[in-house]
This record gives sequence, C-alpha cells and structure tokens, in this order.
Amino acid sequence: MSDNDDHRSKAPSRRSVVKGAAWTMPAIIVAAPAPTIAASAGPLTFTGAACKLPGSSSDAYKGYVFELVATNPGGSGSINTVTVVTGVTVNGVIEPTFAVVERGGGSSCSCSSCGGAPTNHQFCTPANTSAQRILLYTDGAASGTSANTEVCLTYVRYKCDCSPLFGTTQPATVCSGRRSTPPLTGGGGACRISDVFPLPA
Repeated sequence: MSDNDDHRSKAPSRRSVVKGAAWTMPAIIVAAPAPTIAASAGPLTFTGAACKLPGSSSDAYKGYVFELVATNPGGSGSINTVTVVTGVTVNGVIEPTFAVVERGGGSSCSCSSCGGAPTNHQFCTPANTSAQRILLYTDGAASGTSANTEVCLTYVRYKCDCSPLFGTTQPATVCSGRRSTPPLTGGGGACRISDVFPLPA
C-alpha cells in the first residue's frame, strides 16, 4: 500500500498552472495609435491634382506642382492664420527648393511673415475660410523625376502676430499619397491644374 502511495500522481499547484499558462497563451499586442498624416485630415490637405513641370519651366522649378486646400474653420474665435511650410520631401528625398503660392482669390489676408522662413514658404489664410487653394512647387533636381510621385510636407501654423497657433512649433505632416503626375505642356496636356503659371519667383 505504501508503494502505491509513493507513486500516486499529485494534482499540480495553482502556481504551476499559472506559470505554464504564461507559455501557452497567445500574446495580445496592443498597438499604439499611429499619428494622423493622411491627406484627408487637418487644416492642410492634398486634393489629388498634381503635374510634372516641363524641364524648361524656369531655372528654379523643374519638378512638380501639387494642389492643396487650406481651411480655417469659422466661429466666433476664428482668426487669420499663417502656415509656414518647414520642409518638403519628394519620394522620400528632401527637396530643398520649393514654394507655396495661394491661388483663387477670396477674402484678403495680411499677416506678418513668421517663423523666419522665406515668404514663398508660407501663406496667410483668412478667418472663416473653407477652401483656400494652395499650389506647392518643387525643383525635382534632388529627387529625380517619376510618373508617379508622393510629396510630403511639414508645416507649423501661427497667429497673425506670429505666436504659435496651438502654443507649439512642433511641425505637423501631411502627405499626398502616390499620385500620377502627367506632364504640363504648353496646351495644358493632361494636367488638371489650370493656373500653374506664372511660376513663383
């Protein structure tokens, strides 16, 4: 009888069960939310219209032109804002030569130049604006040329007195996604942006 008692299996302790379960249970990974840089969100968005500039366009701009829309929602607290573009990449390559130009008129907006950036790297958006057209021009020399192109830009928004709109100068980022960039010819070509010219200085 005692021999049988010695070989009798014992039930595992609760600690052993929990310890073993740690090895057999699948791990649950909780991903942190990614920062939103999609072209469909934020005060500055790409419309999807883009064109390849002719190589003989100018000495400075022989790359691409992308169309964006800037918004400045209405309301009793709405004020004029200045958007300063702090950097541009084309297909992941830093583009040192670029300019942003407001097109399409609308109400006037006059604010100081902000952020120490050149005036052609920034634009003013009037209060209560729902769709201000902005064209982004690039040189293309650093990034080469391609029929399908993605442009990303970083920007900071300021109040008219050049104080940061949200209390920070941390840039936000927006990307166009990969877009077809048909050539812009003298007759307009397949480019859907009608007012590319005059090119920025």
